[in-house]
Amino acid sequence: MLILKKVKSLITIPRSIYHYKKGSLSLPYMPHTVWIEPTNICNLKCIMCPNSVITQKNPGFMPMDLYKKIIDGGKNFFTSAVLCLAGEPLLHKDLTEMVRYAKENGIDTMISTNGTVMTKKTSEKILRAGLNWINFSFDGCSKEIYERVRVGADFEKTIGNIVDFLKIKKKLNAKTKTEIQILVMDEKGQKDFDKNISKFKENFKGLPLDNIQVRQPSTWGSVFYGTKKYRYKKLGSVYSPCSYLWSSMHFLWDGTVVACTTDFWGKNALGKFPEQSIKEIWNSEKFRNFRKAMREKKYSNYFECCDKCDSLWSERILGLPSGIRGVSAFAFSYVFGLSFVNILKKLAEKLNYNFVMKSVAKK
Repeated sequence: MLILKKVKSLITIPRSIYHYKKGSLSLPYMPHTVWIEPTNICNLKCIMCPNSVITQKNPGFMPMDLYKKIIDGGKNFFTSAVLCLAGEPLLHKDLTEMVRYAKENGIDTMISTNGTVMTKKTSEKILRAGLNWINFSFDGCSKEIYERVRVGADFEKTIGNIVDFLKIKKKLNAKTKTEIQILVMDEKGQKDFDKNISKFKENFKGLPLDNIQVRQPSTWGSVFYGTKKYRYKKLGSVYSPCSYLWSSMHFLWDGTVVACTTDFWGKNALGKFPEQSIKEIWNSEKFRNFRKAMREKKYSNYFECCDKCDSLWSERILGLPSGIRGVSAFAFSYVFGLSFVNILKKLAEKLNYNFVMKSVAKK
């Protein structure tokens, strides 16, 4: 059964690329990657995050029965579930159970966390549950820069949490791919990175940290376009319709389906689960109309955040925009292992020097 699912996943990659290029509105396949939001609540106010400037009007936590229905409804085609969107996933009391349930149904799990509420107990539980990949967002190599960006976080405490996680991972011989991502916010952040990255890496010497990745922050749709808070990556000159609409699904904590991770608030709701099935939502009139609007460059009629979204104007690699490249990488990793993602990232760096994700040597 698992082998068949892996074969289907590989077949879906070229099919999704073909139908994206063709601009198909009704799709004869189901998405293999899903984002599921455990909660839209966060304990920080990071300067590049919409949660720092727009208050969530509908805060909450996804009930486990709703989560299980999503997994049950998509287990025949979902291969990877990213368990985060607007909030901090570790705030959800049942996150470990979410990981375990997806794993039991043949779905790889990934989370991105600020790491501030990670404890030794949580680390062990989530590692034993079989988490496939974890990203610690840690934007600064010094206390000054980190705490200016990650408002409400403590530099030393969060490093300690990550170190504890890695020690437990080593003790358990867990296979969870572990990455630290650093957003370089501006010239001051770049100087901090250049000066302190070697000292920063010393914190993790001898521990199973798989990758440190550095990148430039985005505009988060148009939310931070024109901001003076940080230096975001410049928009390109070639337009690409949002490829997430042809390759993935995104569930908010209450079952609302949105187009991508930019829509923290469900402003452009494309469906509601479980009132509609996953298959019904995927080719619903709303989904088809939004694909059509993207194809015709009329996206602003649906969601204002699309207007200055860098995903629509990012440089293509091998003719593909960022969204569908990333989702395809997840599908490849499901078949060949998560190490394959790093191979694809390195290939992208060689093909395009301006590729936003740069890996940093661990030694």
